[in-house]
Amino acid sequence: MKCFKRILSAALAVIICAGLLAVPAAAKASDDFFGGDVSPVILIHGNTQSDVYLYEDDNVTLKPDADGNPLKGWPPTIDIASVVTQVAAPLLFSILLQRDFGLTKALKSTIRGAFPLLMMDENGIPVHNMRVVSYADADGKPLSLAECSTEMRDAANAHFHLEERDPRIGDDKVYYFAYDSFGNNAFNTKALAEYIKAVSKKHGGSKVSLLPISLGGTLMNSLLHDYYDEVVPLLRNVVYVVPAADGTSIVGDIYTRQLGVDNQNLYHDMFPSLVPGWMGDLISIALRIFPKKVLHGVLDAALDVLVGEILYRNTTMWSLVPAEYYETARDMWLKGDANAAVRAQTDHYYEAQKNSRANIQRMRADGVRVYDVCNYDVPLYSIAGSYTKYNADSVIQLSSTSLGAASGYVGVPLPEDYKAENPQCTNPDHRHMSPDGIVDASTGALPDQTWFFKGGWHDHTPSNDLAMRLIMRLVTSGKYETIYSMEAWPQFNNSRESRALRADLLPLAESVDPATLSAADAKELAAAIDEAKAVLAKTIGVPGEYEHAQDRVTAILVKLGLREAEKTDYLAVFLDPVFSFLNDALYKGFGARGFLDPFWVKQ
Repeated sequence: MKCFKRILSAALAVIICAGLLAVPAAAKASDDFFGGDVSPVILIHGNTQSDVYLYEDDNVTLKPDADGNPLKGWPPTIDIASVVTQVAAPLLFSILLQRDFGLTKALKSTIRGAFPLLMMDENGIPVHNMRVVSYADADGKPLSLAECSTEMRDAANAHFHLEERDPRIGDDKVYYFAYDSFGNNAFNTKALAEYIKAVSKKHGGSKVSLLPISLGGTLMNSLLHDYYDEVVPLLRNVVYVVPAADGTSIVGDIYTRQLGVDNQNLYHDMFPSLVPGWMGDLISIALRIFPKKVLHGVLDAALDVLVGEILYRNTTMWSLVPAEYYETARDMWLKGDANAAVRAQTDHYYEAQKNSRANIQRMRADGVRVYDVCNYDVPLYSIAGSYTKYNADSVIQLSSTSLGAASGYVGVPLPEDYKAENPQCTNPDHRHMSPDGIVDASTGALPDQTWFFKGGWHDHTPSNDLAMRLIMRLVTSGKYETIYSMEAWPQFNNSRESRALRADLLPLAESVDPATLSAADAKELAAAIDEAKAVLAKTIGVPGEYEHAQDRVTAILVKLGLREAEKTDYLAVFLDPVFSFLNDALYKGFGARGFLDPFWVKQ
């Protein structure tokens, strides 16, 4: 079951592009750092980071599922027993008969049954009475985290990790804009504009700072396009964090029917990349029990239902389609008079998307301090056809999250002829070319205000304390920072996932009374703590440093009986190489075909 959940979550993350991000810890600031004032900060979350429930017509009573639990838009409520009952027989007979024996029909029915609450009408409005849990009072006035219930505050903290901030950035200054990630883009944008105005009014007309993350970057496109004059005069700092400013090619591939099902990927690479270890290789092998034609038919059927019946009228999901894909995708799914209203809305967003860069520059010219923080050098999830094309952070391509930076593929420097044609990029005074030669920041919208973290995964950003500390510093700064004014924070840095060390291991180690230990253990504990603190105090990531510090703290905690030693998975030790070998051998021997596909038929 655990493996099934991993496969499902990975696939859905690819399809719908979840963006989990956090607000960072901040180093102690100087007295004048905030410019004499700490403006309210509005967090604009990523995908599926709000609770959205199905309500009765009275808009008060939550509708329950079969077990009495409130029905949520995401994650979907899936009755595993019903799915097995529905799919088992067609699956078995399709394998035995080596042809589609009602399998695609059963799969379509299963997908329809899993996502009914995501359905939209002909105007792009949810068919069902879905309502988001808003961080506002009964009159719609925004509530700071200090004014929210413990449950709501905990929910915000779970997504943004707000526990480690400068103490002057209290909960009374932090707001969480909650919206339906599967709702209507225009509705969400209008709600955001009203929320910004209300927060500013609540604080006596104070300017506010925004932290749009991942999917929140698409809302910024719409906000600047549709509400510029109303909102921009109220803004102080805007920090984009791994924004989907130009969507994600994963969604673009899905909406243009370009899944990563080329021969080698489908039959060899895809599942080992999504499910590490022997289980990923086993899934690749197991796919061969189906004829290739049936397997592709199943994938096509799933896509037809997921997009063609469920997501095709979802304007928020359409905002994740990159501009270069949009017209092709629109012509596939939004033809005819029945889709005219939705098409008009997606066309409108397309214009906002194309004008995003110009609107950002206009916003800067009007005095708003704008920054961007992104990751690079991680491939896209391989279910997308473009996974071999873009440098990315696993979910969104770098050209989108960096607002236009150029790059080579993962681990591949830009070619010499590119550098020759862009001589400024080789000028060390500009610092726009990454030390590894992979990224040229000078082509982005904010070359002097964009920071890059190598090896950072999209949904792991909350664990990267370097990025988090930088982000909070930028969103609260009282002056316009640049890569030149912040010497401690280089434009190109290494990602490090040190949250476990910072938030768990180190506090536990510091809670130990050395007087209760032997002299040797007390000495090692102190040394491990000192090393961890020294590493975490740095603002430049050095590969291997925090891992060593974390391992050292873990080792002494294990010795003291405060942590269990990591157990060796002997089954994995044996099975990993066995199934990896079998997967390799089968691809070389069988190629891209099922076990019973005839060898004389070209695959």
